[in-house]
Amino acid sequence: MLNKGLFLACALALLSACDSSTPDTPAAGAAPVTQAAVTEARPKPAVDLAALSKRYAGRELTVIDVSEIQVDGASTLSVSFSVPLDPEQNFGDKLHLVDSKNGKVDGAWELSDNLTELRLRHLEPQRKLVLTVDAGLLAVNKAKLAAEYISRLETRDLQATVGFASRGSLLPTRLAEGLPVIALNVDKVDVEFFRVKPDSMPNFLAQWDGASSLSSYSSEELLPMADLVYSGRFDLKPARNTRETVLLPIAGIKALQQPGVYLAVMRASGTYSYTQPATLFTLSDIGLSVHRYSNRLDVFTQALEGGKALGDVSVDVYDDNGKVVAQGKTDSDGHAQLPLPAKAAVVLAHKDEQTSMLRLNSSALDLAEFDISGPQAHPLQFFIFGPRDLYRPGETVLLNGLLRDSDGKSVKPQPITVEVRRPDDQVSRKFVWEADSSGFYQYQLQLAEEAPTGRWQLMFDLGDGKPQLYEFKVEDFLPERLALELKGSDTPVAPADDPQFDITGRYLYGAPASGNSLTGQVYVRPLREAVAKLPGYQFGSITEADLKHDLELEPVTLDAEGHATLSVKTEWAAAKSPLQLILQASLQESGGRPITRRLVQPIWPAEQLPGVRALFGSSTGGDDYDDEASKGEAQTNGDGPAEFEIVMADAAGNKLAADNVKVRLIRERRDYYWNYSADDGWSYHFNEKFLNLNEETLNITKDSTAKISFPVEWGPYRVEVEDPATGMISSLRFWAGYRWQDNTDGGAVRPDQVKLALDKPAYNDGDTATVTVTPPAAGKGYMLIESSEGPLWWKEIDVPAEGKSYEIPLDKQWARHDLYVTALVIRPGERKANITPNVP
Repeated sequence: MLNKGLFLACALALLSACDSSTPDTPAAGAAPVTQAAVTEARPKPAVDLAALSKRYAGRELTVIDVSEIQVDGASTLSVSFSVPLDPEQNFGDKLHLVDSKNGKVDGAWELSDNLTELRLRHLEPQRKLVLTVDAGLLAVNKAKLAAEYISRLETRDLQATVGFASRGSLLPTRLAEGLPVIALNVDKVDVEFFRVKPDSMPNFLAQWDGASSLSSYSSEELLPMADLVYSGRFDLKPARNTRETVLLPIAGIKALQQPGVYLAVMRASGTYSYTQPATLFTLSDIGLSVHRYSNRLDVFTQALEGGKALGDVSVDVYDDNGKVVAQGKTDSDGHAQLPLPAKAAVVLAHKDEQTSMLRLNSSALDLAEFDISGPQAHPLQFFIFGPRDLYRPGETVLLNGLLRDSDGKSVKPQPITVEVRRPDDQVSRKFVWEADSSGFYQYQLQLAEEAPTGRWQLMFDLGDGKPQLYEFKVEDFLPERLALELKGSDTPVAPADDPQFDITGRYLYGAPASGNSLTGQVYVRPLREAVAKLPGYQFGSITEADLKHDLELEPVTLDAEGHATLSVKTEWAAAKSPLQLILQASLQESGGRPITRRLVQPIWPAEQLPGVRALFGSSTGGDDYDDEASKGEAQTNGDGPAEFEIVMADAAGNKLAADNVKVRLIRERRDYYWNYSADDGWSYHFNEKFLNLNEETLNITKDSTAKISFPVEWGPYRVEVEDPATGMISSLRFWAGYRWQDNTDGGAVRPDQVKLALDKPAYNDGDTATVTVTPPAAGKGYMLIESSEGPLWWKEIDVPAEGKSYEIPLDKQWARHDLYVTALVIRPGERKANITPNVP
């Protein structure tokens, strides 16, 4: 058997905490808070000014964008330039920001690492600002801003908000220093901490829906199930107009040192509302992970302090009503196997006073999303085949079958019970299928004259509880009696022209289909790969809108010779990108039964078009852009030059000469910012801008192409190629660097992922696979081989920061083709000394 491993990484529990100056003394009055994280100042990367000056030689310095963005949670003014700036000049002398109400805005301008952007932080909300950039601002290529630049903008409104950073937190008992809170212009908060009563835990969890707030109505039902153990005022004092994550210091509060499940309810001091920010958190040293399969749960418990497996942990599964539906206890390896009830909702793990919980309806890593090619694995497979899969009512369906194991090898024949299901999913009949002496299965299934048309199924179970299917169609069809020919233009038509098609219909015995009716539809779609002889080249603008059209044609009657001319009124005359028009025509027989044919007609906006192909990654040139998953979009593996190949071509695929072709690099920048509401909590929004970062001119000789490269950094880009003779533009989107959904398939890796790599692409039974585990930080955890039915092998691992290789014996008994290699590593928590900002 050939075992196939698919690589993925589970999210790490990266745990850290901070020192408390008064570890044993509760805070009196206003308790200071600590920053959730401190970003150490890092030296700027060395910039080769001479190389930059050479690269941008002769280019004009201009201001290409002025925007309000968020940097480290602070509203920031961003000014982007076409050429990197000379870092030695005093920017405060050249850039002036004035508030129309309060006059000059003070602050220090920060130059970005790539020297193309200046930033001024901590803008006041809802202010009308005027930015003036003086002429004479100097670039690295010695170019100067030719004229004074003035821009006006109004900053966004910033409502004072505060809320918990998470809807549920697991805090290690010995390392729990603070509860993360997100605050914007809120100096003080009052927080009440409730400890959920152990005997009320099931009912409390059943009623707590994981929301980010607690209403007065809900509090009447929930709070009686908990004890108020501490209340106090905390002094946040975040930086002005800056969304900051700070820690409420709970390590020094004795009332919050007992392990358990807590509810924290918070409000900005001096405010009262119907709903208050709230969160559920747990003080526990039990790290809990659950692998969910079709009929079972596999639970693993580890110590958050040190990462070792925890045994003898009781595990209870509750439904939405707080009723226990399954129970178990972990063994010495920290593993427990439980049945999966249909209504399972919450898993509780507890040992002594330690309790950890996990909601089964929360976000999870679905291994099924990591595709393994081929059909679903079965211990036995029944291959059914026949001479055809389309039958008329009343005919006999000829069926043949072969019974094989999961590797396709012969097995001893056995009787197989088969259900025949109609298109309405009703069972038509059942029969037991027996093999002949050679192990070959044959069966003749007689269909009734009145058998319903549609998709029929043979369903059978070979003992693994997973039904297998074979499908065939039943249709009341007759042989075609008509021939239909569609003919368009041999060359692409212009968007402004009405496409015309010659229609010819005749009976197969020779007579013309005179008087027969023709109906049809027209579908117009972008044609990105418009030249078959130039695969991979993209033509047309990917940003052009309104290129999709669906039209229903008026019926046409064929003349005495069986001919007709079909003219389609153009609705895409303004298109600047190549299109394909798909004509779908149906010719009716005298009895009303149609035959249908299709024809594709290219549409070109010019005699010649520029094309662009990325010399990295892959690209199918989808016409829709989706920041979360731009399928088919080209992607580089990291920062560095992105290279492209440019061609000028006609529809026949001839490579033409062109002079002064413009090639632009455009940054598709999304400026994200946070917004808070009582209903939705914190939500992410963005403003989108397209920044022209670079423009080059190149010449293309006949029968050849030209190459060009641009330096890029992480993020989304678009490269545009413009033909100066016609103004036609072709463009291609690409992404530089890793993407958040990237996995460890040889490409970029998310910074919080464990990278897994096998020593071979495939293995035979009995082989030993070597898996290299590379975590973002040293830690302990476990590695599993699992199938869709459950884990087959696992091992506790202790991984250093530089990574480590482990051997996995591939048991011959597994005999599966749906194996996954998964790993989870917990970085041990540690105390970190963080600064305390704004302490009164």
